[in-house]
Amino acid sequence: MIKRRTFLKTISLGTGMFLSREPIFATDSVTNSRTNSDTGLTLAVQTWTFRLFDLDVGIRKIREAGIYFTEIAGSIQLAGQKKRASAMTNEERKRIKNVLSENNVQAVSLGGCQGTAEEFDFAAEMGLLRLQGEPPFEKLIEISERAEKYKVQFTLHNHAKPNKYWNYKETLQRLAGCSSWLGFCPDTGHMIRSGIDPFVAIKELKGRIFAIHLKDLNDISTEESPKNNLHDVPWGTGKGQIEAILHELLVQKSDITIIIEYEYDWENNLPAVTECAKFFRKIVSTEKKM
Repeated sequence: MIKRRTFLKTISLGTGMFLSREPIFATDSVTNSRTNSDTGLTLAVQTWTFRLFDLDVGIRKIREAGIYFTEIAGSIQLAGQKKRASAMTNEERKRIKNVLSENNVQAVSLGGCQGTAEEFDFAAEMGLLRLQGEPPFEKLIEISERAEKYKVQFTLHNHAKPNKYWNYKETLQRLAGCSSWLGFCPDTGHMIRSGIDPFVAIKELKGRIFAIHLKDLNDISTEESPKNNLHDVPWGTGKGQIEAILHELLVQKSDITIIIEYEYDWENNLPAVTECAKFFRKIVSTEKKM
């Protein structure tokens, strides 16, 4: 399988993007974090974080946070109109590429997918590393074969119970017979809402995680604090075990995209996203010194 680090070094040439930009790799620091070639962890933002705004505004916000990678939501808003990414016209796709290029942001994945050929075509055209979604169980082997054919990973994503993918242990069993191009993009916030310890889950999913929606929440799900009362908080300030999870991912030494999907304070969540990015860089820089 193509390694993510090799992919990120070559992807810009395949899409015609960033040819006049500085190299895709740069040293992680508090002010400038692209990807960490030493640890294998790449920091990105899900565009759903800025779902109230057009894509171009969201991408600019990602750069304002000092982040250079994004996962595009399955539904994209352009000029106030929302549309499925894979249904975009050639002109709309060109506009997406231009927005990314103008802001020096690289799209690495597309969310909300079902694993259709049209979605894989979109991924190939846009130069994406992977697709992410919650397809029918009976399609998993077919999707894994399609992923291998396109050389585009597909990651399975969970929402909170009773979502069909809420139990990662059951999902892991369903990967039997699937190619290694099929993996996980767990959402730790939804795990907490489902009563799952995300740190334990991340350890047990070692080797199958390609990306992760990392969430810190104000509390854990209990009878006194039901899941509907839980919400995102900046990394390192809540009950999501963010530092422990990041240390575990560093120990696993896998190529993983760490995705910020901040689903709270929708109208003004850029400061929180920026704080998440700073926390990530602090943990990674500390690990590198040890």
